[in-house]
Amino acid sequence: MKHIICLFFISVYSTWAQTTICIGERITLPSTIMGQERTVDIYLPPSYKDSSLRAVDYPVVYLLDAQVNFNYFTTLMEKLTQGIPNLPEMIVVGVESPDRDSDFTTENDRFWQFVRDELKPMVERQYRCKDFRIAVGHSLSGLAVTNALLSYTELFNAYIVHDPSLWWGDGAGIKRFEQNKGKDFGYRHLYIAHTGYKIRHNGRSGHVATFEKLQQWLQQGAFKNLQWKLNTYPNENHGTIQLIGNMELFRALFAEMFIDRNDIEQNPQVILARYQALSQRLHYPFTPSQAYLRNTAKWLRRNGKQDQADQVEAMLTP
Repeated sequence: MKHIICLFFISVYSTWAQTTICIGERITLPSTIMGQERTVDIYLPPSYKDSSLRAVDYPVVYLLDAQVNFNYFTTLMEKLTQGIPNLPEMIVVGVESPDRDSDFTTENDRFWQFVRDELKPMVERQYRCKDFRIAVGHSLSGLAVTNALLSYTELFNAYIVHDPSLWWGDGAGIKRFEQNKGKDFGYRHLYIAHTGYKIRHNGRSGHVATFEKLQQWLQQGAFKNLQWKLNTYPNENHGTIQLIGNMELFRALFAEMFIDRNDIEQNPQVILARYQALSQRLHYPFTPSQAYLRNTAKWLRRNGKQDQADQVEAMLTP
């Protein structure tokens, strides 16, 4: 079953009018592995159905805890792809979880088996997907994403987590990292945002200690071919960390994509050079989108840079 996910916008003309703003669709997916139906939210980027553009495939983000994260996350991703893009347009697959303990703790592999064997095949049948995939989780679902990195390493290219509960279960999360020292992660990317030291009175005082231990192992190169980044945000709390974390970590993951237009005026070939550098770092081919090249060429012509605009338009050739 499918349902459209919409916001309602009320505007005033001479009379009241109501306009529906649709941001995605909600799918009910039967799961043999989970033994129940699962709710999945799907966001397609604006260019996906734009008939003026060539049909292309898109990277896919698998967002956990979609029941509370889907709306803000898709809005943030869309904003970061506009104008001078910070990252590529992506399909977002939001997985809702009625029982987070069952889905996300280290004791249960069924959730990732469901994602690998039922959800991912469905998504790739129904939508135009690249095989570049990103998993995103926060708190207990951040723990789940680190479990996927360790146990289902090939499932995603990048793993982005915010304040993951590595302390859970007497430190089960950090212990699993210790058990995987020396493993070859095949150039996967682990990006972490956390809040730093906080005085806690809820039995989780070891929360920050897990990050310090993990950072030490990462700095020592304990995990082969694992590219990593760990950002600390002491002015955030556990509830807000994912907002700034997603913005900054996604921008860092696709850092080469943000190209100052002054640099393009000087040498349009910087576009191809930067995307080549991005592809080499991520070990996956990325190319500038048709919409980005069109808009850049149009901007150059409007500013009297005819030769530069011609060079950019030449990049549009398939």
